[in-house]
Amino acid sequence: MKAAGRKRKKKSIFLRIALAAFSIYVVVMLIQLQLEISNRQKKIAEINAASEQLNKEIEELKHKNENYEDYLEEKARENMARQGETIYIGN
Repeated sequence: MKAAGRKRKKKSIFLRIALAAFSIYVVVMLIQLQLEISNRQKKIAEINAASEQLNKEIEELKHKNENYEDYLEEKARENMARQGETIYIGN
């Protein structure tokens, strides 16, 4: 009977060690996953900020494009006249 008791203790100790090792493995994996989730959330926030900046630039460029003809006329008036010339604007 003593031999059977020792086998149970050996099995019980082995089972406890295996369970503890598995538990540690699961905890380590959960921590790694949490760190990766955190890093990816930071990356998403950075990408969203860059996207907002690009959208602002697009809006500015659209505005400039809409006013490009007016801009060209203004630059032509400023830079195309020679000294002493009179600029006439006709409609």
